[in-house]
Amino acid sequence: MDPIQAINDDRHLARSHDDANADLCFLALSDEGQPSVRTLVLREVSDSGLTLFINSTSPKWQIIQENPAAELLLWYHSIQRQYRVTGRIEQLDRSVIEKNWPRRPAGSKYLDHSYGTLADQSSVLASRQSLIDHVTRLRESRPEDDLTTPTSATGVILIPDTIECLDLNRADRIHERKRYFRHNNGWVTEHLMP
Repeated sequence: MDPIQAINDDRHLARSHDDANADLCFLALSDEGQPSVRTLVLREVSDSGLTLFINSTSPKWQIIQENPAAELLLWYHSIQRQYRVTGRIEQLDRSVIEKNWPRRPAGSKYLDHSYGTLADQSSVLASRQSLIDHVTRLRESRPEDDLTTPTSATGVILIPDTIECLDLNRADRIHERKRYFRHNNGWVTEHLMP
């Protein structure tokens, strides 16, 4: 079985159930031994890997630069299925960002421009209102159509080495857990004790 196809099938099924997690993932990184987890939008799942867009002003960018090993968790509550994807992160080619950034919602575009003009991502602000005021001024001075992809907008792909699937939606209540790992040009499956 191809675990990448299984993830895509389950994402589609989760979307059909209006699962709030259908387009989200939870990325775990390690910063000098200190674990950290964050919720991100999962942009694409393909044979190449799992694609995420981030901002290079974010602390996570520095962590990734120093240690590209990562684990990504997908949890689809509506179908009671979890995937743990372990591998290494690589930066996407700039052309991928240039192609996809214009598709972002307007608010996200203005926020991306605020990273370069107000503060880096995760920086302390004087108040939430200072951010709102800044974005309002940006909107007034630059129409959305005039915004270009900021240099700090970037993307990464998690290239999986192993994928674990835990299926809790079994009629017999005996959970199914499988691990897939890359071997040559395919995947090898192991059944695990849940």
